[in-house]
Amino acid sequence: MTSRHHLALAICLATSLATASYSQSTGTVTLIVADQERTIPVWSDQSDWSGSENWPSINIYARDFSDNGEEPALISLSFEASAWQPSVPEMDMVLYENRKSVGKLFAREEAGRGGLIVTVDSHAFDGASLSLTGSFEATLGPSDNYGNDIDLSQGVPVTGTFDVVLEAME
Repeated sequence: MTSRHHLALAICLATSLATASYSQSTGTVTLIVADQERTIPVWSDQSDWSGSENWPSINIYARDFSDNGEEPALISLSFEASAWQPSVPEMDMVLYENRKSVGKLFAREEAGRGGLIVTVDSHAFDGASLSLTGSFEATLGPSDNYGNDIDLSQGVPVTGTFDVVLEAME
C-alpha cells in the first residue's frame, strides 16, 4: 500500500467513526420524598438491562447535578423481572447538603429493610432497547453495611415513578 492508500483508508475510518451513532439510555425518575417531588434524568452511562426478554435484570440510575439551586440528586433502582414480575429490588439514594454528599439511604424488598415494592406498568422491546414504565414505594434508611442492615427508626418514605428507555448492557 502506498501512503496515498493509507491516507484514504484513514479518512474513511475517521469519517465512519465520527458519524456512527451510539444508543444511550434515556428517561426520568420522579421521586416524592418527605412530600417533595423531584424529577431526575436517567444517567445514560450507568442505566441498562441485561439477561433475556423474559427475565431481564434492570438497572436504573438517575442523577441531577445542575446549578438550579437544588441540592444534587443521585439514586439507583435495580430489580429482576422474571416473567415481568419484579423481584429482589434494591434502591439507594445519596443525600446532599451544601452540594456535598453527607450520607446514603437504602431500601430492599423485605419489610425490615424498607419494604421496597416495584411495579412494572408497561414494557416493550425494540432491538436492544427496552422501554419501561412503572412505580415504586419504600421506606429508606441509613445502613453501615451497604443495605444489609437498614435502620428504619427514622425512615424516610419514598414513592415514585420511572419512564425510561434502557439499552442492553454490552
